[in-house]
Amino acid sequence: MNEVPQWASFAVALIVPAIAILGFWMSLSSRLTKAEVTASEAKDDAKQANEKATLLSASFALYREQIAREYIHREVMREVEDRLTQAIERLGDRLDRVLERSGFVPQK
Repeated sequence: MNEVPQWASFAVALIVPAIAILGFWMSLSSRLTKAEVTASEAKDDAKQANEKATLLSASFALYREQIAREYIHREVMREVEDRLTQAIERLGDRLDRVLERSGFVPQK
């Protein structure tokens, strides 16, 4: 009576692989679900990063435009500086003539 019936060994031979396949399938399904969730989160993160990059690009374009409007070029600044210097020199010359005419400063 110590023998195992033939149908029992046949049942074990069918059940063990079925359990192994079921375990593999559940593990694979779990991993796929986690991968889909991770991919979805990565997609959302990429979308947010893209939106931020677009906003920063637009903001930088506006900043460059503002800089171009508000700041003057070096050449223009040099021209203004030269005109101011010449005007101050002419004003000094006029002041010298006024003082010479009034007698405060001896003539040259």
